[in-house]
Amino acid sequence: MNSFPIVAVQACPLCCSSGPLCESHIIPHFVIQWLRESSATGHIRFGETPNLRVQDGHKQPLLCATCEGLLSGWERETAERLFKPYHRDSEAVLFYGPWLAKFCASLCWRVLFIYRGVGHLEHLSEQQLKLVSRALDFWRDMMFDRRQHPGEFELHVLPVPGLHSAEGFDLPPNMNRYFARGVEADVGANDKSVFVQVKLCRLFVIGFVQMPNAREWKGTRVKMRRGSVGGQNYFLPRNFGDYLVERAKHVASLHASISEPQKQKIEAAMRKDMDRTASSDTFEAMSQDVEMFGPAALRRPKQ
Repeated sequence: MNSFPIVAVQACPLCCSSGPLCESHIIPHFVIQWLRESSATGHIRFGETPNLRVQDGHKQPLLCATCEGLLSGWERETAERLFKPYHRDSEAVLFYGPWLAKFCASLCWRVLFIYRGVGHLEHLSEQQLKLVSRALDFWRDMMFDRRQHPGEFELHVLPVPGLHSAEGFDLPPNMNRYFARGVEADVGANDKSVFVQVKLCRLFVIGFVQMPNAREWKGTRVKMRRGSVGGQNYFLPRNFGDYLVERAKHVASLHASISEPQKQKIEAAMRKDMDRTASSDTFEAMSQDVEMFGPAALRRPKQ
């Protein structure tokens, strides 16, 4: 999981109230809780600082209590009706209501707001930065029912079950572990496209700021009233698949930087409770990588 820079705010940036600000989770707490409970050791490590064990995700003063409560309601629905059921059974068909679009809007909004606030959008053009402001406004208005649709700033959910074959693709040997265990946020861009990507283990939430290839995305767009996730074929542009491969390689390089003493601590913790290790989501994802890639899945990549 990547860490977030702190953005300094004096008032709630959602409703503009000047009251006290809450310590807001950027990645929802239910994701971090599940990641820890389903791990082989009961501990988690952030991607950018893999030598440190942590117990919770990144928090910072951001929203007032009223807005925090609003977002918490959508997070609760998403956790209980989509995230947890999908991670129990990736073949399930799960139905959602209006809460999913608002959850996705709130998630993409807070990530994009923070990245803009700390100057982490220097890779965007002036025209793209103008679109960032429009996207933030559209997603905010959706949350407060001032808009019924995100317009050009579409919201998508991409579920990723375990892979069983890499035939025809040049995938890194940690691809299943990245899909299953990765938790991160990023603002990806090239000269024609900008998107917010928030990875919640096996669910990608994507908010488009600039989307020239909308027709190439099939099955992923979040509907405003009701829809379903799972049980269908998903199609996405090849360049987004290439982007995911590069993100998996980046995660692998971070894990390769774990020090030898920390590596020994991890192995000792796994041996201490072999039943937990064998039944963990961590072990399942690693086993899938070993099945696909053989011994290469266990080698530490060169830094």
